[in-house]
Amino acid sequence: MDHIYTLNDSFRNYAAPRTEKTLKNIWTNYFIKKKEIGAIRPVILSSWKRSQKHRANPFANEAPVCDLATLKKIQQENKNILTLIRPFMDDLFEMVKGTDSLIAFANRDGIVLDLCGDSEIAMNAASINFTVGVNMKEESIGTNAIGTALAIEKPIQVIGAEHYCSVWHSAHCSSAPIIDPFTNELIGVITLIGYIRTANPHSLGLVKTAADTIVKLIEQQGIIKEKYMMSNYFSAALDSISDGILIVNRFGDIIQANKIASHLLKIPLLDAVKCRLSDIEHLQPFSKYLSETIDGNEVIFQDELCIPHDQKHKLIFTMRRIDDGKEHIGCIIILKKKVNKETNKLKAKYFFSSLIGEAPLFKQAIKLAEKAASTDKSILITGESGTGKELFAQAIHNESMRQNEPFLAINCAAIPKDLIASELFGYVEGAFTNAAKGGRKGKFEAANGGTIFLDEIGDMPLELQAHLLRVLEEKEITPVGSHVSKPIDVRIIAATNKDLVELVKENKFRLDLFYRLNVIYIQIPPLKKRKQDIELFIRHFLPSKEISNDVLKYFFEYDWPGNLREFKNVMEQIEIFCDEMMVTEEYIPAYVRTAIQSEKEELNLYQSLANETRKDTLISTLKNSGSVSQAATKLGVSASTLYRWASEYQINIKEFIKSS
Repeated sequence: MDHIYTLNDSFRNYAAPRTEKTLKNIWTNYFIKKKEIGAIRPVILSSWKRSQKHRANPFANEAPVCDLATLKKIQQENKNILTLIRPFMDDLFEMVKGTDSLIAFANRDGIVLDLCGDSEIAMNAASINFTVGVNMKEESIGTNAIGTALAIEKPIQVIGAEHYCSVWHSAHCSSAPIIDPFTNELIGVITLIGYIRTANPHSLGLVKTAADTIVKLIEQQGIIKEKYMMSNYFSAALDSISDGILIVNRFGDIIQANKIASHLLKIPLLDAVKCRLSDIEHLQPFSKYLSETIDGNEVIFQDELCIPHDQKHKLIFTMRRIDDGKEHIGCIIILKKKVNKETNKLKAKYFFSSLIGEAPLFKQAIKLAEKAASTDKSILITGESGTGKELFAQAIHNESMRQNEPFLAINCAAIPKDLIASELFGYVEGAFTNAAKGGRKGKFEAANGGTIFLDEIGDMPLELQAHLLRVLEEKEITPVGSHVSKPIDVRIIAATNKDLVELVKENKFRLDLFYRLNVIYIQIPPLKKRKQDIELFIRHFLPSKEISNDVLKYFFEYDWPGNLREFKNVMEQIEIFCDEMMVTEEYIPAYVRTAIQSEKEELNLYQSLANETRKDTLISTLKNSGSVSQAATKLGVSASTLYRWASEYQINIKEFIKSS
């Protein structure tokens, strides 16, 4: 070890007392007699001078300790590094156990965050505040191994009177800095502390080895994290692409498939399942062209694939080689579904970015919806009318693996009961009078491959609920008038403003269907529970106007039974009728003003009745009490409160107490 940063090994054994005495004389001459002696190590003298500039007190008998709240905050910020370092501290202590030693870790600000060691020296150290939370920077306590190692960013051993503060002259300390291998920033220092009689230059070697090992471990973990991040970001990037992506090795094994490809080709995601192109019947065209791609040709072709549980549709593929610079190692296959005009009309137009709101309940609903979008499970959305249930459904569809497929919304309450079955499941020719020639495709068939949004599901007739349950369980539909089922692949998002649990109790909704729909449950809060978003909505729907405080007060007091739909209508009305820049009270719809005034009148009436009741109760209690304190006890209030009530109602207490 470099002699600059540690004394040589002659310090120990017979030379120890002499060296200790020499250091003490040097310290006394410098700090008391004000004489500078050149026998001290330059690195220590430089630290002494820095400490003097910081106005550190060489006669201080303890180090400053941060408060508990600050310590907990710092420990939380350094949680990961503390978890990493603690095993090294334990290993280091096992090597010096029984020699009156302490092992400490301090962060880059010199705060000791973890400590372990022999009990006797730990107790003595605690008497001068060397405990978890102590600040050991040179600015606080002067020259010491922790503070000086932080200042020079090098390992250092400080022995006896080399310490700036005399209270540390009986100790030796060895510290080594831990440098982040990726940012080159100082993380903290690991330190070994003992009594001066056990000082040894090898102590510095021990902590330096520990610090180097910790740095290597950080580097290894960083590389692992980088690989994990690259792998996961690659997967995330694949899943964010609207095209289907397959990555195939030269033998035809599918080694990566994004969600869109998995959905289009009806193959499982490959977390646990491996498959080969040649083993799946409807992927034979890929195998057919794989050899051509291996030979270096880019193949673009259009073909019909027979996809299980789906109608025949056309997919356009592009296949390209993947080389490692020397040889062909695989292919990437890009899939696009050829969209027909009918399907193109059935598109969802809203995304999660379209949803406005910062209220915690609303943001929680969005968070749940975003997680739900990554699955293909059925979803039940509840909320009052006008809260934006369909907007949520469209956003979920547009973030799902079905984003390129149809989105079809059906209001179950708006279709006549006798037509709802044929509307949803279609019908065959001759199914009923006036049935169209050749039959007609139903909504489920039109939405095949995509998402169907069943709004107001609580109004669906019981007999039709059984058909819907079959679709969910069997993945097939039976058109009205037919005995032949058709395979179907749709995701169902249902919504209602009713309490389905109550409907189940009333035998108006099937319990088994409720559980089938309620795989994922999302509740959208009404506007009255997210009024903090009102000003946000104003800026969005009425950006060209300013709203007066009186109008804002009305908006915040009103309960908005029609929710966001009603609020938007009010904004549109104001925009039409208000020509001024400032929107004043006169432009608020009359029904809003009337509702607020009625609420206030009801409140005033209630308050009046409450006051009369309190007055009568007070008089009755006074009449049946022998003293004010007795009356107050009966009412469950203090005597001062009773006097205040009597003053408010102009009651002469003595008159009623006396009469009783």
